[in-house]
Amino acid sequence: MRNAVLSAGVVLLMLLAVSGCTAPGESIENDPVPTLRTITASEAILLTESGPTLTIIDVRRPDEYAAGHIPGAANIDISSSFADEVGNLDRDGSYLIYCAAGVRGESALKMMGDLGFTEVYNLGGGISAWQRAGGSVAR
Repeated sequence: MRNAVLSAGVVLLMLLAVSGCTAPGESIENDPVPTLRTITASEAILLTESGPTLTIIDVRRPDEYAAGHIPGAANIDISSSFADEVGNLDRDGSYLIYCAAGVRGESALKMMGDLGFTEVYNLGGGISAWQRAGGSVAR
């Protein structure tokens, strides 16, 4: 009998340890895992067609932006005050960033991740890949 009580006590302690320390009705909220990755031009086109909640950011120089950009894109030059300007944006928003060929976009992706943004996609191959995939360009 004594062994049965001892065994039941050990099992109860193990269950308490595994169950956590939340009160009834209280939930544990996990922080979302950030989505920071480079995507293909085809994926980017699908993403832009999926809805209006995506913010598109062209990280090229203003003269490059003026020569042609993805429709609806904002121009935030990575070589200027990029961190300050994107720091004013909603860190929980969804963003597609791009440059000419993908290199500056990768740098912007890392910066935005370091600033705490949770959903940022870099257009691999930049606007060049976008155009090759049939994406439209505004001038």
